[in-house]
Amino acid sequence: MSGRESGQVAVEAALIMPLMVFMALGIIQLTMIQHAKLMTEYAAYQAARAGIVWNGNNERMHDAAIVALLPTMGRTDRIDRLAVTWGLHKLYDDALRTLAWNATQVKPPASFNGSNLFGMIRVDTINPAYFTPIDSIWKLRSGANWKELDFDGAEGFPEVPALEDKIRKFFNLPEPDDSETVYRKATRLTIRLRYWYEMRVPFANWIIFTAWYASNAQVALHGGIDRPTLEKANLLNRNANLDALAGRAKGVAHERGYNTAYAPEMWVLWGLANGSIPLVSSLVGKRYFLPLTATYTMRMQSNFQRKWILHLNPDWGL
Repeated sequence: MSGRESGQVAVEAALIMPLMVFMALGIIQLTMIQHAKLMTEYAAYQAARAGIVWNGNNERMHDAAIVALLPTMGRTDRIDRLAVTWGLHKLYDDALRTLAWNATQVKPPASFNGSNLFGMIRVDTINPAYFTPIDSIWKLRSGANWKELDFDGAEGFPEVPALEDKIRKFFNLPEPDDSETVYRKATRLTIRLRYWYEMRVPFANWIIFTAWYASNAQVALHGGIDRPTLEKANLLNRNANLDALAGRAKGVAHERGYNTAYAPEMWVLWGLANGSIPLVSSLVGKRYFLPLTATYTMRMQSNFQRKWILHLNPDWGL
């Protein structure tokens, strides 16, 4: 190989190697995110499973979710390693609870009946909510004052509508009552789990976080992959400039239950990623978190207790 050809190969390698390294790191990080997403769905299942047998107890659901998600935070294959990973979660959970998540008027409470909602993992009970018009269910005047819902009422419907029709005709039973249908819906436990997942692969974590944050803010990125900017630029731009991106993210909203992330919470995520939170950034450096969510529904196997309704009706004055 001549010196000219050798030089050409070196230049081509210098141009392509950074992109290849990023692609490799990006694939690894995206695979880890997908694994964490699957574990979040599994944790939502475990949380719901704990809730249906513990009267909708948010504390028990939160504990079940933590145990299910520990493998995404560290090693759990031995008791000593499990203890270390549990301690790491506790450290992160306490640290996240102290940040300024609640700088908004519409927000989840910091805790609910002893269960923390501002930490690394949040379990949000979506249904039952307000004991859906319970005063009309079973035609009981005192329904609004019930402390719990009977999960296995004697006149509950079969799960299969076609089977219920056959049973009703066979026994010459009356047509279904709409209030009974409402009651059956009220005894389904629906939870949403929110998990602040930390990305750990160098460089790829920053790129993925920046792209996700800009997408949430509905802003286009320009420039080189390692030098993003909001200004119109080509891949040869020299400097990154994302100052205008701070504070523009809208958060992740839902029609039912608390939002996955409110706009002020997006401020906190941005501060953690850019090292702009005083004291925290100086101690732990930059950290990149993505909110992962999963929703799960199960039929109650114990009486849901009113005190665990997470979204209270404001008309009650509670």
